[in-house]
Amino acid sequence: MPAITLVSSSPAAAASGPALTFTSASYAGVACATILDAVVRLTDGAHAVSGITVVLQLAGGYTFDAGAVSATVVTGGDGTASCGAIHVPAGGAAGSIAATASGATGATATLTAFDARLLASPRGLSDATLIPVGAAPVALDLYLSSGTLHRSGVGAVATDVDAVGTLAPSADDASAFLLPLRLDDGRAVVFDTASNVASPVVGIPSGATPVAADLFLSGSTLYRAGVVVASGVDACGQLIEHDADTAGRLYLPYRATDGTPRLLRLPDGDTRTAFEYGTAGGPPAGATPVADDLFTAAGNIHRVSWDGTAAFGAGIVASGIASWGALTPNPSYAGERLLPVITTAGDAALFMVSGNTVRPARSVPAGATAVGADLFRVGTTIHQDGTGQVASDVTSVGDASPASRGGTRVVVPLGSAVASC
Repeated sequence: MPAITLVSSSPAAAASGPALTFTSASYAGVACATILDAVVRLTDGAHAVSGITVVLQLAGGYTFDAGAVSATVVTGGDGTASCGAIHVPAGGAAGSIAATASGATGATATLTAFDARLLASPRGLSDATLIPVGAAPVALDLYLSSGTLHRSGVGAVATDVDAVGTLAPSADDASAFLLPLRLDDGRAVVFDTASNVASPVVGIPSGATPVAADLFLSGSTLYRAGVVVASGVDACGQLIEHDADTAGRLYLPYRATDGTPRLLRLPDGDTRTAFEYGTAGGPPAGATPVADDLFTAAGNIHRVSWDGTAAFGAGIVASGIASWGALTPNPSYAGERLLPVITTAGDAALFMVSGNTVRPARSVPAGATAVGADLFRVGTTIHQDGTGQVASDVTSVGDASPASRGGTRVVVPLGSAVASC
């Protein structure tokens, strides 16, 4: 290995001596894939040193081609050398890469892996980057790991998180989704997907439960932006943009502590008992809120209205329903929304909201659990209506969410099992 000889006109540079550095303090890649962006640099003060052999050493289960844990590279005219393809082990172990050269100060960078995936409908499975291994999928491209909220491609976006609510559309910003958070100290915070900023919310009682968007529940009182918007709240459904509302309102169905089915409208902040309550087809007391204007009781899905005006009808709109997933846009048909359900017979099915019809899901095995849109989970696999299996080795599943406001593409964050490599 040739020794480094460099004549410098700068006394300060000469005193510092040749030193190796990496272009980043850490590099990350997908488990069982490769890290390709690791680069080592050799300089002597302000001067690049070229033509020098650098020895690279890997640790933590990371390897070069053919399973080698060491390799040599030669610095180019700018003093840098690519470290080549670094193979990431299964399971996402923490590792390191060290660089040494004769006569130079060595350098070390950390190596990490991520195993999160994003499943999109109509179709597409992609890697969620900058997500720690084992992180719990939340919704969209958000994951929670050791109290830190991470976003794919961004990294950490909130810390000291104790609890998360449900990602839902913002009532005030047509481009944003909001995720309510409770911090370790009990404070309420809302993460905005448009700005990637988590902002504290004043006026929310300490320790309140994050519900959806910017809604928090303290006892049986529901707060938004520090203001009480509903009292006597027992259980909440999914907050969503109301179907056929020209004003663009959001509806939150909820069950009051007296059992009555009620609706909260945002941004108005007003509440009302469902108009159909007490009628032949209306939801009975104690009905479970589902999403938007839907409630369920005794296997029936009931559709209600604010004032008796229902563009898509009201009353019992589906029967024989045991469980359901997230109500989302229909990824394959603009203007329609889908609620994946499991029937009382155990079969996977799709409730077409605008048409108030239920049809069997195709290519979905028995024993499935509804996820969202046209997706169902069966053990460690995800199946799509009409397509069949679209993801495997799945350890955890987050909430299904539209990829963007007004769009039809739906995204589900997944935690992946240890890959085979």
